[in-house]
Amino acid sequence: MEVLSVVMTVLAVLAVLILPGLPTVLALRLRPLMAAASVAPLSLTLIAASAELGSLMGIPWNVGTPLVLGLLLGAVLWLPGRRLSRRQRTPADEVLADQLPAEEVPADGAPATDVDRDVPSPVQRFFASRRGEATAVVSGLLLGGGLLLVQALRIMGSVDAVNQTYDNVFHLNAVRHILRSGDGSAWVVGGMTQLEGQANYYPALWHQAVSLAVQLSGQDDIVLGSNVMILAVVALVWPLSVVALVRSATGSGPVGWFLAGTLSAVSVAYPLTLIGWGVVLPYLLALSMMPMVVLVVAHIAAIAPAGPQRPGILQLSVLTPACLAAVALAHPQSVFVGIVLCLPILLWATGAHLIDAVRRHPGALARLGTTAALAAVGIAGTAFAWTRFRPVQSSAVWGPNTPRLGAIGQVVSLSPNATLTWEPFGVLMLVAVLGVLLWTRSRWLLASWVAGAALAVITRSEPMGDLRYLLTGNWYSDNNRISAVPILVAVPLLAVGLDAVARRAARSLPALRGGIGITLVAALAATVLVLSVVSPANRASIGYQTGEWQTSELLSPDERELLERLPDVVPEDAVIATNAWNGSSLAYAISDRPVLNTYMGFEAEPEVHLLNARLDEANTAPEVCDAAAELDVEYALDFGPREIHGRSATYTGLNEISEDGAAEVVLQVGDAKLLRMLPCTGVDGQLNDFSD
Repeated sequence: MEVLSVVMTVLAVLAVLILPGLPTVLALRLRPLMAAASVAPLSLTLIAASAELGSLMGIPWNVGTPLVLGLLLGAVLWLPGRRLSRRQRTPADEVLADQLPAEEVPADGAPATDVDRDVPSPVQRFFASRRGEATAVVSGLLLGGGLLLVQALRIMGSVDAVNQTYDNVFHLNAVRHILRSGDGSAWVVGGMTQLEGQANYYPALWHQAVSLAVQLSGQDDIVLGSNVMILAVVALVWPLSVVALVRSATGSGPVGWFLAGTLSAVSVAYPLTLIGWGVVLPYLLALSMMPMVVLVVAHIAAIAPAGPQRPGILQLSVLTPACLAAVALAHPQSVFVGIVLCLPILLWATGAHLIDAVRRHPGALARLGTTAALAAVGIAGTAFAWTRFRPVQSSAVWGPNTPRLGAIGQVVSLSPNATLTWEPFGVLMLVAVLGVLLWTRSRWLLASWVAGAALAVITRSEPMGDLRYLLTGNWYSDNNRISAVPILVAVPLLAVGLDAVARRAARSLPALRGGIGITLVAALAATVLVLSVVSPANRASIGYQTGEWQTSELLSPDERELLERLPDVVPEDAVIATNAWNGSSLAYAISDRPVLNTYMGFEAEPEVHLLNARLDEANTAPEVCDAAAELDVEYALDFGPREIHGRSATYTGLNEISEDGAAEVVLQVGDAKLLRMLPCTGVDGQLNDFSD
């Protein structure tokens, strides 16, 4: 792997995640952290929109389409954004008030009086400045994102490794399908495994983004492009979303912002589990932006603190649909994740505003009306969608793996699925919960976390049956997908709670407001990161994820080498007979050559099924010979009988085809063989010569 290829791919991935949404971010005059966290959801929404618009208008798929769409949106928003933006220079005393413990900031966001707070120390004044804020935020992001990056690379083994799981065959080939067809529409991706004219919608935002990155990099390496996108989502998009949530929607201070970034790496349950399990890359992408959905819901519900970090009306009116669309278009299951995490927030806010209205707080009735209406819509929408848009019960095949008490311990201690309770994290989580309950006004985070945690406990412990399907069937009752849900709010909850505890300690012990306090916070962050690395639960899960990458169950090194050499032998328009179950169908993604079968599950013409079963009879069965000629099948890949998931020789027509006289070996690496079909006679007696 050449360093230049990696660098070009990294730059291309960053460009795809940033450039389309950048004009809108600039037009909205978002604050730096909010802008950094918002640009990926905005870019991805524009990418999805441009894919469908480009398909309708016959515009070939390329990065210019979302860039132009982004420029147009930015131009439309520029003037109103300039007029209505709330991004103004904030005096230091207002920043300090914004960073006071949440219980010391009145509901209307007005600064606490001097009687309510102590005189800030020089260290506090530094972190109240823009430079101090940036220091807290960036250092947390570097620690948490850096650890996630290192762990993800350790799981992969190398940045160009091929994930050896079932779904990866589809994800890699779908990117190639977009590039070869020149059309990024979700229906084009859905049509890859369907009969012509029967394409279905498939959530293709992941594949659209990766295809643009591959195209822009000039490397035509889909494996590398996909892996770099994984790393960017894990180590950049996710931590930024978490920090933005804590900074904008809670009353946390610099310690909380720092810990939010650092603790983004605290649990393998998310995001690292999802880079190996499945591999469900679209779901990984969707959940990485879910904290932004929580952020906008908290602001709409008017339970986030008022102040300079609150988005303006125009900003919120653009960010809300963009974040919701990006998450939903990345993976539809994220809609149900959003319901689980955000509906409790709306209900909590409705209750809080009702209490304020009874106490006759100014503006409480208006806030109550808004949140009550939203909560009612949320409840009605949930009742309508929950059972109508879930998979059939026969697909909910994952069962429980621990008793209920063990499941509670695992979820509270942030342990990944099918691992042990890690008591130190359990204690840390309980301390944070107490901190949030006793000393902050961000208690709404608890409502969201409890809902996600309850869902995770149910999927780990509830017996198979109708109740389990009712509550978890929207995720196929998949324990790994659901175990990721509470982590999305557990990390912000940890950051806010530990920040509250730290500030309470600093009020009691003034010495902690200086360098000693910074040292202790740094030591706490380092300790937590060490605990996450040595956690038996996290280590067990990482070991499993590593096994999903660093094996040869799907594609061996010899088979990978043959696929990389294949373009030197096979013409661009020649179709190759392949078996997705043994990895040979990755010739589509890796070799850029059309294949007979792009994925394990597909619908195809009878001739395809005939060749899968009897291609080795082409020299003796005229109907097989004609089918091969009709489908332009000139080559075949023989990767042996061993297949993923313990299967063997699914497509009998490809097994030892060279020994039956139907084809000859033209390229071999180890036991992996590329064969060219030999001339054969069709039903009408005509000779089909595949070398023509």
